[in-house]
Amino acid sequence: MVGLEPGYLARSLAGHDKGRLYIILKADGEYVDLTDGKIRPVKQPKRKKKKHMQVQRPQDDCLVHKLKEGKTVSDQEVRECLDRHKGFLQQGGSKRNV
Repeated sequence: MVGLEPGYLARSLAGHDKGRLYIILKADGEYVDLTDGKIRPVKQPKRKKKKHMQVQRPQDDCLVHKLKEGKTVSDQEVRECLDRHKGFLQQGGSKRNV
């Protein structure tokens, strides 16, 4: 699954959280761990199957580099990232189904 990597933005396609935007913290097998920094904080990520997620563009380069280096991100950083990109995505930003 291309693009389901730590730091990327993803939207839920199924479940009670359908349509919610997350940051991918970890990709493991057929699952990803997700956070939104609010309802699902970094310390308690949501675990979801990759087939129920859609990668959103653009990704946040700062978070991608930080997570790939194994550094910890804060809930505040996640919320700021989602707020920065939310406007772009609501205006019809590009997305790719995975």
